[in-house]
Amino acid sequence: MLKSSDLAKPNDRTSRFMLVTQDGVGHDTSQIARQAPLAWDYLQSHAGLLDSRASSIYRNRPRFSIFGVGPYSFAPWKVAISGFYKQLAFRQVGPAEGKPVVLNDTCYFLPCHTREDAARLTGLLQTQTARDFYESRIFWDAKRPITAGLLKSLNLLKALADQEGQALPIWSAPKSH
Repeated sequence: MLKSSDLAKPNDRTSRFMLVTQDGVGHDTSQIARQAPLAWDYLQSHAGLLDSRASSIYRNRPRFSIFGVGPYSFAPWKVAISGFYKQLAFRQVGPAEGKPVVLNDTCYFLPCHTREDAARLTGLLQTQTARDFYESRIFWDAKRPITAGLLKSLNLLKALADQEGQALPIWSAPKSH
């Protein structure tokens, strides 16, 4: 598992591991008792601490739930960025010990299926065009200067076309309600 501070150190690997109890938000966690009894024993031994999590995210959810998990979490490659650090630094993240790396909720990422896809996406996000686009919209004095809304505002397909020499606008038009 990586968190924002790990992304800020591009050549550093973390020694943190995370037990991913679900493959989707709200999914049943009781199957862990049958499929991974040692993991279930671990959860049971820390149940008091886990049950005391105060966030409303965990209310009315299966025991030992986590949030922010879905198919994207299990992509082998990711292009990630810290939401907290005051730098526009996208990082390619690959598997560790043959397993996908998960990121905590202080990070944003795009899932990729191959190393090549991740490298191409990282390269695209590091182009001067993409950097200028984001830099013109970031408020660096904010607690979390990089946001999901900011990251989503760049139309990646149009940015790719621009990188390949086609003149297309790279911003996304606001969606009407």
